[in-house]
Amino acid sequence: MQKKIQSIGARETAFLVYIRLQGKTIFEFADAVRFWGSRHYAKIAIHRLVKKRWLTRLERGKYLIIPLEAGESRQWTEDSFLIADALVRPAAIAYWTAIKHWNWTEQIPRIIYVQTTARKRTSKRTILGVQYEFVTVPPRKFFGHALEWRNAIQVRVTDREKTLLDCADDVDRAGGIEELIKAVRSAAPEISWQKLGEYSAQFPNKAALKRLGFLFETLVPRCPQEAQGVLSRWNNSLSSGIVLLQPSLTAKGRISTRWRLRVNTEVA
Repeated sequence: MQKKIQSIGARETAFLVYIRLQGKTIFEFADAVRFWGSRHYAKIAIHRLVKKRWLTRLERGKYLIIPLEAGESRQWTEDSFLIADALVRPAAIAYWTAIKHWNWTEQIPRIIYVQTTARKRTSKRTILGVQYEFVTVPPRKFFGHALEWRNAIQVRVTDREKTLLDCADDVDRAGGIEELIKAVRSAAPEISWQKLGEYSAQFPNKAALKRLGFLFETLVPRCPQEAQGVLSRWNNSLSSGIVLLQPSLTAKGRISTRWRLRVNTEVA
C-alpha cells in the first residue's frame, strides 16, 4: 500500500485533490485540461494515473478516481446511479431500475436502465461489471423526475407516477408483466392520482393507459374516489386498437372490451 502511495507524484496528487474538492469522483477530460493547462499534458497525466491504477476509464473522456480505500488490489466501483448520470446527459434512472428504487419489487434488476433524450453511440455498456442500457426517448416523454441524493450528488430518477407510465409503455424494460403487476399493487396507495392524471394527459402512447387502467381495476378493487375519476377519463379516451398486455408474448387470450386489451398472460 505504501509503495502505491509513493508512486504518485506531488502534482498528480494535487490534481486528484483538485477533482475531489469539486465534489467529484467521476470527471471528464475537460476537467483535467483545466488543471494541467493543455490537452497534451492532461493526456499524459491521465495515462500515467490509469497505468498506476489511481484512475479507471469509464468511457472515452470520462474517468473514475480509485480512492485509497480500494487497498492494494485497487478494485473499486462507484454508485451505479452516479456512473449512469455521468455517462449521458440528460439522464434519468428509469423502468425496472426505478421500480426497484421505489421498493416495489424484491428483485434486483440485472440492468441499470437510463432514460435520456440524447443518442449514445452504443446503447448497452458493461462498466465495472454492471450492465447499463441507455433508452433514447423523444423530449415529450422525458419528464416526471425526482431528485435523489447519492453520495452528496443529486441524480434524476423517474418519479413514482412517471415510472408507472414508462413501465406500462415498455413492459419488457419493466422486467416483464410480473414486475409491472407488483409495481401497480405497491404503488396504488403511494402515488398522487392527480399527478398521474396530469402525466397521462401529456404521455404520447395511450397503450400504456390501457394496460394501467386494466391492471388497476383488476388488482386494486378499492381505489380511492380520485382514482376512479382518473380511470374513467382514461376509459373515455381510449384509441380503437386492441393492445397486448404483454407485448412480447403471442396474441392469444381473452379481450377486455372495456380497456381494448388482450389479456395474453395470467394476471394474479
